[in-house]
Amino acid sequence: MAFENHPLHPGEGVPIFIAAGPLKDGPQLEPFLAIEDPLVVPVLVSGGWTLGEWAGNATSENPQDFVYYSDKQMAGNARGLPNSGLEGMRQLKEPIRRLSDKGIKVIIQVTNLPHEKPIDVIPNLVEEAALLKPTGVEVNLSCPNGLDDDGNLHPPTCDDVDVSGEVMSESWYRVGDEVVLGAKDSPHAASLESGVNRVAVIRLITAIKPYINFITGINTIGGQLFPELKCAKGKGGMSGPVVAPIAHEWLIAANDALEGDSKVAILSCGGVDSQNASIEIPTRQQEGALLIGGAQHFFRAQKPEQLALRWAQAYADSAE
Repeated sequence: MAFENHPLHPGEGVPIFIAAGPLKDGPQLEPFLAIEDPLVVPVLVSGGWTLGEWAGNATSENPQDFVYYSDKQMAGNARGLPNSGLEGMRQLKEPIRRLSDKGIKVIIQVTNLPHEKPIDVIPNLVEEAALLKPTGVEVNLSCPNGLDDDGNLHPPTCDDVDVSGEVMSESWYRVGDEVVLGAKDSPHAASLESGVNRVAVIRLITAIKPYINFITGINTIGGQLFPELKCAKGKGGMSGPVVAPIAHEWLIAANDALEGDSKVAILSCGGVDSQNASIEIPTRQQEGALLIGGAQHFFRAQKPEQLALRWAQAYADSAE
């Protein structure tokens, strides 16, 4: 595996990570302290965190913000970043220390809400996250969170190369090279059928490459129709194994954009679960990913730490 000296390299561990979404608060991280061998789940992402507390999209009238179709291996997500804000994020300091002592790395993911300008809040959140001494801080440029008056999702920040560059350069300026800084990208795909806009992926990564140590992709395919998600007018982000081809397209484009840059690692997620991990993990390693992960499968799991063990076993089986 390349990137032997990268701060996120799993060493002798399994090259997997749990992407942002399922794990946020300290109590959700605590069960991983009980795992006997930290090498089976070396990297966790806590997030996404916003400046203020945010309830997300679910309401008492329309509480359903997530749906999974097992027959299609497809999930719909309209959660809208529910989290307890900066004060909640600050409570991660002790769990991060304990996990670090055990040998498990934690990345904190931060982002802005639809009514906020990214440049006004994200660099501040990056500074705050860095004070908690995580292994890394990830800026979510990719979440199509919130609806406009016509019921359409606001475009994610990563669609605007200039704004993304401004946000990442200012974040880097605030924390410098002492912090492992990364960004989360969208799939740059309008649907499963559209394929990935390769030019958009390369333009974004080229713009932010000087300021980052890792790039994560993909987030969900935003703006897809899911009738059950009435809290978001029937629209949400698509994930699950069905999006794996899109994730591969993005990964190949991202690897090409980096042109062998040994400083910037790729974290590949989207479309992986325990059923296909034995194939997806080694394939994505060959396509240039340092770590391979997922979110929605862990969100559905009652015990994410046990699911991580199943992923690790699937990967081990692939190596036999």
